[in-house]
Amino acid sequence: MVCLLLLVPPIAALPVDHGACTPCSLPFLYQGRLHFECTSSSPVQGDLFGRCPTETDPVSGEASSDPLHWVKCDASCPLQSYTSNSALASHLESLAARFPFTAKLLEVGHSSLGQRILGLRITDNVQEERHLLKPMVRFSGNMHGNEPVGREMLAHLATVLLQAQALVPRIATLLATTDITIIPTINPDGFDRGTEGACSGGDYKTGRYNEGERDLNRDFPTWRQVNQTRESLYSGRQPETQAMMDLIFGQPWVLSANFHDGAVVASYPYDDYRDGQSQRGVHRTPDHAFFKHLATTYASNHLTMMDPTVCPRWWFEDGITNGAEWYPLNGGMQDFNYLFSNDMEITLELSCCKYPKKYYLNQEWERNRDSLLSYLEQVHRGVKGVVTDSTGEVEGAVVLVQQAGSLLSKNVTTSSRGEFWRLLLPGEYTLTAQLSACQTANIMLQSQPVQVTLTEASPLEVVNLTLDNISGCPEGPR
Repeated sequence: MVCLLLLVPPIAALPVDHGACTPCSLPFLYQGRLHFECTSSSPVQGDLFGRCPTETDPVSGEASSDPLHWVKCDASCPLQSYTSNSALASHLESLAARFPFTAKLLEVGHSSLGQRILGLRITDNVQEERHLLKPMVRFSGNMHGNEPVGREMLAHLATVLLQAQALVPRIATLLATTDITIIPTINPDGFDRGTEGACSGGDYKTGRYNEGERDLNRDFPTWRQVNQTRESLYSGRQPETQAMMDLIFGQPWVLSANFHDGAVVASYPYDDYRDGQSQRGVHRTPDHAFFKHLATTYASNHLTMMDPTVCPRWWFEDGITNGAEWYPLNGGMQDFNYLFSNDMEITLELSCCKYPKKYYLNQEWERNRDSLLSYLEQVHRGVKGVVTDSTGEVEGAVVLVQQAGSLLSKNVTTSSRGEFWRLLLPGEYTLTAQLSACQTANIMLQSQPVQVTLTEASPLEVVNLTLDNISGCPEGPR
């Protein structure tokens, strides 16, 4: 990260609240890494608490290596305490106001008690219409109210993305190429019932459930409801679940992750077995290899997740697990995303203790910061493009992918602007688009098949498809 040293002069011009965290110097460089928060890796040996430097080099911005020039952070510093719901809302509103060209407040919905569920959309030119083919990624946390480490990681990630854009080329590239939404809490009511330091708890009283006394990660439609109407899918769902369903259905999401606590592992779909199948072992999706890649990307960039001994209660080889093999659950959000939209989501468990003491938060950030960025970057894999016909872009066209002559049974559907994204690993693929007009004209519109080669050197290709072939419907009009 030597390149950061060349970018230090703009630190002085960065819009940072210098009245906070006194007498710390934020942001600062330490051992080549840029910090917008205190660190538990300071020169003060054996110190668990976050510290920050009181002196930095006026030219390079590098923090002093003298332990006497480092102080324990006070409550005004980032990640020194858990953020109340009101303070979290103020934080997101403040970021949107301070960075109007790259951050926009998102009203996701309301909790059972009427608290706002807020998010922050972060990308270049955020007030304008999303650039064509710019992929949308979503991070959400605190679905279980007594699991708030992810909540704090996401709130701070929003700060870092916005403040570091001018200083870190990697983050500048992310914001230029990616439309990122961060929702720190889905269950603010449950968070209010949680207790700091409580490492377990799985009911209403402990804060896991929402105010309706429901586990929100058991409240989403499942494979049993795939063919039901939208109205039926919403029936009986909790307000928080309905708000997330609105969001998931409302935008062409490509990639997402949901953050939990109680283990340290990256879990991927499916979470639930099908009736009539074996109820043991891995339950694979059609995108099993890519889901394992996503989980491995997060685990391998995390400082402790690949250590199977990190949590005495669990043992996860390489820090990843298939959800159903770990323990099956019905009504989870990651399966819902995959079954009912184009989105691919995994679940990230960040802490052995569900609600660890606040002085662990700096350390948790250091464990997760590289994983968070690496995961966001995975949306730039596979194939993306626009499907058109003789009149222009086509909404609702289906893009089919074949590999080695076999059709991948998971298809994606084009957005209102004709866009599609298909996350794929390196390999040889054949793409075809089709649009059914069987009910009205007894015909099927199709594109010519297009072959695509993806490599690690070129992991993303743009392929536009044109519906210029007409064929009959295999089963006749319906």
